Amino acid sequence: MISAKFISGTLPSTNSRFTERQLDHYRTYGQATMIRTGCLSGAFIGVKSSTKTVEIELEIKGRARNYLGLDVEVDNVVIKSLRMDLLPEMKKVTLHLVEFPDEKERLIKVYLPVSVEVDIFSFSADGKPLKRPEKRLLFLGDSITQGMDAVSPVCTYPVICAKILNMDFINQGVGGYVFDSESLDENFPFEPDIITVAYGVNDWNKDKSDWEINQAASTYLEKLKAIFKKAKVFVITPIWTDKEDQKKAAGTLQDLRKNIEDAAKKTGCYVINGLSLVPNNNFYFVDGIHPNETGHLMYGTNLACIIQGQLK
Repeated sequence: MISAKFISGTLPSTNSRFTERQLDHYRTYGQATMIRTGCLSGAFIGVKSSTKTVEIELEIKGRARNYLGLDVEVDNVVIKSLRMDLLPEMKKVTLHLVEFPDEKERLIKVYLPVSVEVDIFSFSADGKPLKRPEKRLLFLGDSITQGMDAVSPVCTYPVICAKILNMDFINQGVGGYVFDSESLDENFPFEPDIITVAYGVNDWNKDKSDWEINQAASTYLEKLKAIFKKAKVFVITPIWTDKEDQKKAAGTLQDLRKNIEDAAKKTGCYVINGLSLVPNNNFYFVDGIHPNETGHLMYGTNLACIIQGQLK
């Protein structure tokens, strides 16, 4: 098993994106949620190495989607993207990622799948862990934050945003999740300078009332700010979907956005209009809800620009 010191985007104590307390809480929501928390969304293996060969051996565990994507970045350039449909019988895969012509020292990153739970059995490139940026960023949200339904992990909006801002980060997006203050851990061992929060559509889809959503969002954000007193919190209202004309118990999606904006302002958070992040057109989406890789690239780039503007 690869040493945790080479993996960015996880907590060394758990080799997960979450603490034990958070995992215990998510466990109460069943297997589908636990599979999503087990995915290493946003995490990558980073090493300074003079290896000639990069190979990785993975055990395939839970699957939120039946495809796997890996991206290889060398000296800050993505040189290979691997795509694989997963057959039911696949339990382990050994992937030959790169063959270099010489033993020159290089900065190597292998971005791990966002929608498949894997264990890393072996990684051939030995060397020194990459130096992490000093500033830290925490992404909180649902399936879009987790990276679904992009196959390419390096194209997901948290990775793109963190790259542009040059920040160390953890992505705690969980597919299907909602504003839930019990998912926050007061003893979270990662002190972010910036936090982004992107929930709401699942709350709306569950036919919660506008009052219930406002209360859940307010309670969540109050607790978040109490835990991370030094962090700047950016609340992202839901991005465009093809369900804009639909009504639920809380009204339309535009009503939902206003509701979340009110809760964010009430708790002293910065508000980012989600409609400004991804063009409001199905071309940028897989299914009318989840951005495709182009949509994620737009999301991450626009989000980073807005955050940069607020930090000046």
